Amino acid sequence: MIGAAAEDALVRAVEQRLGQVVQVAATVHVRVISCPEGQMRPRTPEHTVIALSGDNLWLLELRDRAIAFSVGAALACLPRRGLVAHWRHRGWAWPTVWRLELSWPSLSTYIEGDLVSCNDTNKLMGLLAADDLDRALQHAPPAIG
Repeated sequence: MIGAAAEDALVRAVEQRLGQVVQVAATVHVRVISCPEGQMRPRTPEHTVIALSGDNLWLLELRDRAIAFSVGAALACLPRRGLVAHWRHRGWAWPTVWRLELSWPSLSTYIEGDLVSCNDTNKLMGLLAADDLDRALQHAPPAIG
């Protein structure tokens, strides 16, 4: 498609790799992954793709080249249910100005990484915030009326 945004190309590449519809895909530089099986702290942040599809959050390999990219194997598939997401803006850390922290307390799993500010990042944070709001509304006491 002529004039397709780079974001669309990443979503299409992830959909082809996973074989399912993806709501959003963004690049993330993973700094820490901690789970019951162990902990990973790479010396240089791992360049990966984070994608949301239906009920899952995916981490996939990203092979970034000078003029193109390709999406590799799925590294992790985690449920969106039970996810606690937090991010903070770091204006001095251009181009990765968002620090993302994902935690699954029931799974004892934690992921920390950096996101570049772009439309995909905004959509990802919006969808994760909507998931958090849905979870809060489900646990809220009924309204008295």
